[in-house]
Amino acid sequence: LAGSTFYPLAISLLMPLFMYTIVLEKESRLVEIMKINGLKMKYYWLSLFTYNFIIYSVTFIIFYIIGRFAFGFKLFTDTSGVILLIIFFGWGFCQIGLAYFFQSFLSNARTSTSKLKMLLFIFSHWIYSIIMDYYSRLRTELYYI
Repeated sequence: LAGSTFYPLAISLLMPLFMYTIVLEKESRLVEIMKINGLKMKYYWLSLFTYNFIIYSVTFIIFYIIGRFAFGFKLFTDTSGVILLIIFFGWGFCQIGLAYFFQSFLSNARTSTSKLKMLLFIFSHWIYSIIMDYYSRLRTELYYI
């Protein structure tokens, strides 16, 4: 239960990093300078996505190795590797997409990360409470069966 609860939360903490780089480039007008020098925006977004996805992939691989071999969490030992790969990479695509979406509303890099971390904390606490409530009800139902 600990691995299935805290690992997605820990990997979600990369989203403020993804958003910070975009908002920082927007704040310091680096994107405008790159456009003036001839960079097409599709290549900018493609390179930024590739960079963020490489960071996410390396983090996921480290978490997978630690979770499976060091701690032996059931999330990693009992679940097929292909399913985990699909779920966690889908999670990474969603995080990067959400970071790109949220950056359009923010203009200050320092406040953007603190706002997103607070939002992630509240949201993850809410999801965690739902999961714990579900597991406690499931245990009581199985106990009386």
